[in-house]
Amino acid sequence: MDKRYLSLLFVSALVMVTAIVDADMVILKSGEMFQTQRAWKENGAVKYYKNGRVVRVDESEVERLIHSPAPVEDKPPSEDRPAADPPSPPDGPTVGQPFPPPLPADNDTGYLDLKWGRPPSQFEGLTLVGTDPAYGGVQQYTKKQRKKRFGRASVDDIVYGFWQGGLYTITVWTSNFLDFRDLKAEAFRRFSQGLRNREDVEKYYWMDKGADRMLSYDYYSDTGFLWMRSRALDIQVKARYPE
Repeated sequence: MDKRYLSLLFVSALVMVTAIVDADMVILKSGEMFQTQRAWKENGAVKYYKNGRVVRVDESEVERLIHSPAPVEDKPPSEDRPAADPPSPPDGPTVGQPFPPPLPADNDTGYLDLKWGRPPSQFEGLTLVGTDPAYGGVQQYTKKQRKKRFGRASVDDIVYGFWQGGLYTITVWTSNFLDFRDLKAEAFRRFSQGLRNREDVEKYYWMDKGADRMLSYDYYSDTGFLWMRSRALDIQVKARYPE
């Protein structure tokens, strides 16, 4: 499955913001995503810790295994990869200045004029690209555009997930650090500066009244994404499919 069409429906790291810690990440081909204190490959399987126990899944079922970066002092030097926080005015405020206030938010809006819970027929130019089997089926759409943008940021793709005919998730993908930097600046502009647990890890969280959001970048795969999920629809999903 193309990484762009993962819906990332299970994001256990967003259940309790205060409990989130940066760790290894296991993304399954089913669309599930888990954060764990440690994940590793062994004899054709991927193993990771979940609720204090070691869980084993076949390596063929894993879309991607992302290891949390070691502390800064333990990282090997790299000349061709940008630093975790290169100086850039759009990314944050100058020292001593407050961060600019976020744009006015609508709890029913994913971003721009995209309303959570609306059917795909109400969005112009969407093309069905697949169906995630999770939760009885989540249809995934994208727009066939030469240049895709999230606000001011140029991105690789934007994937819209619809559950029971309503907009449930939005995932924005980038494949290089410069585009991710612009995506981060746009996310901060729209949603305020998110919670960040470690200064050396590009991972931010928001838990707004209407949506959960996570912004993440992996230096090793050069992949970044902004993931958003409707809280109202997620309540319905969890009621029908309790974990």
